[in-house]
Amino acid sequence: MKKTGLKRDSTHVIQKVYYTIIETAIGWVGIAGNEEGLIRLILPEESPENIWEELSIYFHSTKKLIREEALFSDLTERIKNYFAGKRVEFSKDMVNISPFTPFQKKILQKAREISYGKTKTYRWLAEESGFPRAYRAVGGVMKMNPLPLIIPCHRVIGSNGLLIGFSSRGGIELKRKMLTLEGILIGEK
Repeated sequence: MKKTGLKRDSTHVIQKVYYTIIETAIGWVGIAGNEEGLIRLILPEESPENIWEELSIYFHSTKKLIREEALFSDLTERIKNYFAGKRVEFSKDMVNISPFTPFQKKILQKAREISYGKTKTYRWLAEESGFPRAYRAVGGVMKMNPLPLIIPCHRVIGSNGLLIGFSSRGGIELKRKMLTLEGILIGEK
C-alpha cells in the first residue's frame, strides 16, 4: 500500500465516500467526496481500472465507496472541458481537507488561489502562507495533494522557472500538458 504522508486527525473517520470515474480527452479521471466536500481527485490514467485501484488504496477499502454520478455532474462537465482545453474555474468547489495538519491546510488553501494560466513558485507559496523558509516542506505538501486540479499544484514551479516535481502517475509530462492547456509554456529541470 502506498504511503501518502498524510497526517490524519484520529477523530476524523470517513464513513461513506461517493465517487465517479469519467473519461476525458486525455484519459480517465476519478472523483471522490462526501457531504463535507471533495476528498480525492485522480488525474488522467489509462483505464478506469487504474482509477479504481487508486481510490481503493487511498481509502484503504472499497467498502466505503459508493458510485454516484449525479452528485458530481457539474464538476465532471468542467473537468471534461478543462482537459479539452477550455478555461475552467475550480476555486469555488467545496473541499474536505479536514484530515490535514494546520500547516498543510494553510499551504493547500493558499495553492487554491493560484489562478488559471498563472504559475507561482514553491518559495512564493511558502512565503505567502507565512512560512518563508519552508519551501521544501511546501513541496512535500504539494506532493501529497489529494485534489490536484482543484488545488492546482501543477501551477507550482521551481524558483528557477522550471518544472520540478509532480506526484501524479503522469509525472512532469502531465504537469507540462496541463500547463500547456492553460497557455503556459515552461522548460524542465
